[in-house]
Amino acid sequence: MLYAASLVTVTLILTVLGVSALGQTAGELPVLALAIPALWLLPQSGVAGWLLLCGLGAYGAMLPEQPLALSISLFMMLPILMICISTKGCWQLGALMISIALSMNVGLMALQGEGKLEGSISATLVQIIAIGVIWYAARCWRPIAGNTWWPLLAVLPLWIGGMGAAALVGLCVTGLIAALQSLIKMKHQDWIPRLACVLPAIGFTTLVVLPQFSVENPILVSWLLVLGGGLLGESLLDDPEEEDE
Repeated sequence: MLYAASLVTVTLILTVLGVSALGQTAGELPVLALAIPALWLLPQSGVAGWLLLCGLGAYGAMLPEQPLALSISLFMMLPILMICISTKGCWQLGALMISIALSMNVGLMALQGEGKLEGSISATLVQIIAIGVIWYAARCWRPIAGNTWWPLLAVLPLWIGGMGAAALVGLCVTGLIAALQSLIKMKHQDWIPRLACVLPAIGFTTLVVLPQFSVENPILVSWLLVLGGGLLGESLLDDPEEEDE
């Protein structure tokens, strides 16, 4: 249990470091940075690995066109999707969660269409779809017996080329996947849904707290409402064990 708690702590630290490093790149991530986790995953990961690669690639390709805070805030779709598929819930709760998330995202895209918010509607749509693909890939994921660590050497060209922040993003993504995979191998799958709720919130909070980043009010309000909806959904989920008692 202590080792599992250590892995959870590592995921929190990697999330903060990854978001901070991503902010320093201004969204300009070279392909090599995303190739690091991809090459680490693909040899044995099957279809789920390819889906994860496609999702990360599409999401990363839109980063330069979007405010970073908006891109990070969209990951709050993960806990919403988790609640929707929970066996403890019902379709009415899922519909409520989806309607909250969609209404907030549509509102942000409307502001983009009016020119009141940076970015583009098409880029936001691509990132929302990419996050859906990442979520589905995570659902289909099966722990890999052994990963090859040589792809991590790809950080050297990035570091030498003065792109240390991009290299750190690649390493943080790889480390995050490795930590989550280790939790599954240790039969601590119950941590995964909780982390799916906590990590997106931690990532966005990092942008809000650090003074070098700016978060526009519409994005902050949208994120808070989606977060509130997620917390409401969690509280409404029925716990069969509690009912039996």
